[in-house]
Amino acid sequence: MPPSKALVRGFMVTVALFGCSFQPKDGPSGGGTNPSNFDGSAGLDRTFVSGETGVVTGDACPQNNFMANNLPPDLLIVLDRSGSMNQDSTGAMLMAGDPNTKWALMTAAIKSVVMQSQASVNWGLKFFGTGTSGCAVANVTAVDPATMTAAAIISAIDAPANQPGTSTPTRAAEISAGNYMAGRTNANPKYILLATDGEPNCAAGGGGGGNATDGPGAIAAVTTVAGMGFPTFVIGIAADAEAGTTLEGMAVAGGRPRAGGNPSYYSVSTTADLQAALTAIQSLTALPCTFQLGGVPSNLTAVTVTVGGQVIPMGEWTYGAGNRSVVFPDASAICTQLKSGAIKDVQINLPCGVTVIP
Repeated sequence: MPPSKALVRGFMVTVALFGCSFQPKDGPSGGGTNPSNFDGSAGLDRTFVSGETGVVTGDACPQNNFMANNLPPDLLIVLDRSGSMNQDSTGAMLMAGDPNTKWALMTAAIKSVVMQSQASVNWGLKFFGTGTSGCAVANVTAVDPATMTAAAIISAIDAPANQPGTSTPTRAAEISAGNYMAGRTNANPKYILLATDGEPNCAAGGGGGGNATDGPGAIAAVTTVAGMGFPTFVIGIAADAEAGTTLEGMAVAGGRPRAGGNPSYYSVSTTADLQAALTAIQSLTALPCTFQLGGVPSNLTAVTVTVGGQVIPMGEWTYGAGNRSVVFPDASAICTQLKSGAIKDVQINLPCGVTVIP
């Protein structure tokens, strides 16, 4: 597929698999630059043109040179290690280490897909719960999202201390993951991949024990994190109808339901199912429908977006997390054409006087 391009008030940048971010680089004089200076304060029309190398040339404001970098998505796997993960897909308890447990099925697929795509996706890993029992969730990750993390993720999954044996504090895990993503300062698109076997059982005020159903709390937490700008994909093995209802609610609330719905979560019962789901999710996050701005426009309403010479009104596109990107919805006609290569050029115009704040 030919590379797509985005012109940002003179930035002609190649949008490859993951979109682009505009990072500061030294100008012709050798002095450092700051994206906050990209404001056209001299009142000049700015014409930035770059080819596939991403290097900006023809800058009417030479102190403001930028380089465009392809950015892989950050995908944080939030992995359920509750005791019920030692059941099989029907809910029958098996011995730890049995290859038919939900834990074995999920982790085998995660290992395989992460290994295959680690060069193009920033995979990370967070477990829930924390410790040997109960509903605790530590505000840490086992592996921070980055490229080439397969070995670290496999090692963390195989570590004896991370084997199943806790309750299911989904609500706390999702909020912790969202707060972690909010603390990452890179411009990469960010997603959470929640892999669980169903019904959360750590309600607020439950005293740390796993004895209080918390489906509504988990759905509310996913809603909160999506509102922070971090969509959640949900992969689940539902042993009963109640668990399926919660998985369905979380998948819809996360903003990235499975295409076609019924169910909206990625329902898996075998390693092959999970590999297919993970591959599909990885592909969805890598499609060129998000254009990173490298900062936040000081006047959000002044930005205009043009596709094929036609101005596209806001509503048909939105700002991404933190107002740092322009996003065409996955199901939109424009995104579909970007994926197919039918559209190659997108213009994102920031008029003079608009400051891009890093």
